[in-house]
Amino acid sequence: MVKIVLDTNLLIAGRWNKKSSSYRILKMCVEGKLQAVYTKKIRDENLYILGKVKAPKDYMKLIEDFYRSGRKVAQPSGRITASVDDSDNRFLEAAVSGKADYVISNDHHLLDLKRFEDIEIMRPARFTKMLV
Repeated sequence: MVKIVLDTNLLIAGRWNKKSSSYRILKMCVEGKLQAVYTKKIRDENLYILGKVKAPKDYMKLIEDFYRSGRKVAQPSGRITASVDDSDNRFLEAAVSGKADYVISNDHHLLDLKRFEDIEIMRPARFTKMLV
C-alpha cells in the first residue's frame, strides 16, 4: 500500500472544498486505499489548527477516521533539517520514520526539495492524477 504524509495545509484545504484533491486524498486514506503516516506532534498541530478554523463536526469526524485508519510513528532518532522552514521538517521526519513513499503538500519549502531520500514530495493535484 502507498504510504503518505500529509502536510497540515491539506487538512485545511479539505475542510473548505469537498471536491478538492486534498479532500479526495483524505477520503482515500479513510477508505483504506492509501495509508497515512503521522506523528503525535503532527496530529496535535492539525487538531489545534482545525479547531482555530472552526471545522464543522462532519469534517472533524472525517479527520478522526483519518487518524484511526492511519499509522502513528515515532520521531526518528536524529533531527532532519532539510527544509529552510524548520516547522516543515516534522513532515520529513514522519515520512522517514514511517517509510512513506510521498509527502503531499502545497508548501513551497517542501515542494522545492522535490525529493528527500527516497520520498517524493508533490502537490495534491499531481498526486491524485498520478493515482488514476
